[in-house]
Amino acid sequence: MSNVAWITGASGGIGRTVLERLSAQGWTIIASSRDRDTLEQLSSQLDNIYILPVDVTDDIAMKDAAGQIKSEFGRLDALVHAVGSILLRPLHATSVEQFQDTMSLNLTSAFLAMKYSVPIMMKSGGGRIVLFSTVAAKIGMPNHASISSAKAGIEGLARSAAADYAKRSIKVNVVAPGLVETPLSQHLLSNENSRSISENMHPMGRVGQPQEVGSLVSWLISDAPDWMTGTVIPVDGGLGNIRSQESRKP
Repeated sequence: MSNVAWITGASGGIGRTVLERLSAQGWTIIASSRDRDTLEQLSSQLDNIYILPVDVTDDIAMKDAAGQIKSEFGRLDALVHAVGSILLRPLHATSVEQFQDTMSLNLTSAFLAMKYSVPIMMKSGGGRIVLFSTVAAKIGMPNHASISSAKAGIEGLARSAAADYAKRSIKVNVVAPGLVETPLSQHLLSNENSRSISENMHPMGRVGQPQEVGSLVSWLISDAPDWMTGTVIPVDGGLGNIRSQESRKP
């Protein structure tokens, strides 16, 4: 059997891109999200796609999903947890429920995905895990209190898991994008003014594309060195590390 990957959030912009790339490389892919219709569409368009709708925040559902993967495929070589949300509100205007929902969808779901994937990987000789953070976990950005907290938690979770399982040949790495043009970010790019603000925020003067993030994720899964784990890799147009050059009038 070919290598087996579980992609959670497979119906999203980045998850779908990773799914398409791994499918083209001959991977067997279990595609999960809450959107069954989109998963079925993907399965009809691509090879070696098996759909497994699941609520990634539901402990029992995730345990059952992993059990089904183990039963049907007998192994798991990669987990790509392409799940996230965008809540942009200042801390004082964020309800407790909004904060908890953000933590649940981003951080708790990553914990559950790894909790039930790692035992399968240990029995099948190792594997690779990719989680998603954000540039806002590194630099302080207005209105990002909830999502920054959740994604910073993911970075800590990933480093600890990388340490736990390094000698079991399980590599855990994180990709930290800036703003990427996906259905999730559509509301931030829907008009000319908000798009301009988002583009100018990034030193390269534009937002990212799903393929730019997806290519890195598929590399981490397929071709990255085995000696690479516990790393957070930015793909953010320079936002996390450099300042934009000021434009000067001629």
